[in-house]
Order: sequence, then structure tokens, then C-alpha cells
Amino acid sequence: MRILSPPITLYAVPESTYCARVRLVLELKSVDYTEERPPGGTYQSEDYRRLVAAGSVPAIEINGTILHDSDAIVELLEDLFPEPAMRCADPFERAFLKSVTRFHDTRLEPVLRSLFPLVGNPEKKHRAALVVDAMNGHLERLDRLINPQPYLGGEALSLADCAYATTLFMMEDLTSCMNLEVKCSEKIHHWRNALHHTDTVREIVDQNRSAIAKWITSKLSPA
Repeated sequence: MRILSPPITLYAVPESTYCARVRLVLELKSVDYTEERPPGGTYQSEDYRRLVAAGSVPAIEINGTILHDSDAIVELLEDLFPEPAMRCADPFERAFLKSVTRFHDTRLEPVLRSLFPLVGNPEKKHRAALVVDAMNGHLERLDRLINPQPYLGGEALSLADCAYATTLFMMEDLTSCMNLEVKCSEKIHHWRNALHHTDTVREIVDQNRSAIAKWITSKLSPA
């Protein structure tokens, strides 16, 4: 059953893993919301920047209040809609999962994002290979950092899981189209499979993968 709430608008684009994170938390909490693309068609438009001063996606509007940054948004959603709980009650466990989320946002996702301008540029294959090497290094460290059972917080999905859900698939989709290989450990594969086995997560992940596939096709197709 959907939760009745103040009017909520999510400004998002389908290719963004950060937008998918917020969308996933909204869906897992069954919160009623409307999703719109940024006014002007892109988050770089002046129309959008007049609305969201940071000029980034995702952004969310609740009762006329605008908030940007996916991490801040999902924390607010957890405060406003605490069921199902997606933060650990124990403060040390909660802080640890926050650190795992920050590992995604400050290490793994930025190196993944740096692959985007290299797709469809065969002359930059060497540069792409170096990026993937760095990505694999982060994945090695992530493997040592986490112990999913089956999720990062145990048996219940957490905000930290939502941070990684689409990224774990996007890495594979982007590298494979460039004939490069992302190296995930067996532990990370099991965790990724557990995430995708959850209906809501699978729906959001598959939507994101479809958008990324279309974007890749546009970059690889002759002009």
C-alpha cells in the first residue's frame, strides 16, 4: 500500500545511479511521489538551476522545499518515513554502513563516472583500461570492507545497499561495451544477486540498465 505524504516531486534522469538510489528508497518505502525530468530538459539548463541552485540531480521537492544530493535526500526520507527501517539501530553499525556508503560516493562511483566520456572513443582505450584497473582496485578494497548477510545490514535492505544497487550492474555494462573486464569477487557477486532477487530492486536496476543500454547504443552508433 502506498503511503500518503505531502506532495513529493523527484527530479531525475534515467541514466543516473544517484537518481536510482533515491527512486529505490521511495519505492521500498512505498511513498507516493511524482518523477519529472529537470525543467529545460537537462540538469544543466538555466530553468533547472533557477529551481535547484546546486544544478545537480537528483533533487526532491517536498511541500515547496528543495533538497539536492542523493545521500541527504535518502536520509531525510528515512526520517520522514521510518518504515521499513533502512538504518541500523546500533550507532556503531549505522556509522559503519554510512562509511561504506561514502566509499561508494567518494571512490567507486567517481571512477565509474570517468568511464562515460571514454565510451565510443576507441582511441582512448588505453585510458579506459587504466580507469578499469582503478575500479578493480576499489572493488578489491570493498570486498575486504563488507560482509553481506545477504545485505550489508544483515537480513534487511539498508540505505547503503541502495547506494550500490545500480552501480554494481552499471560497471559491468560500461566495461563490457569497451571489451574490458570488471572483476567482482564471489562475495560481491552473491551480494549483487541477492539485491537483484528483490522485486523492487530488480525493477529499478533493470530500468536503469535499459537507460544505460540506450545511452551506450547512441555512443557506439555511427553519426
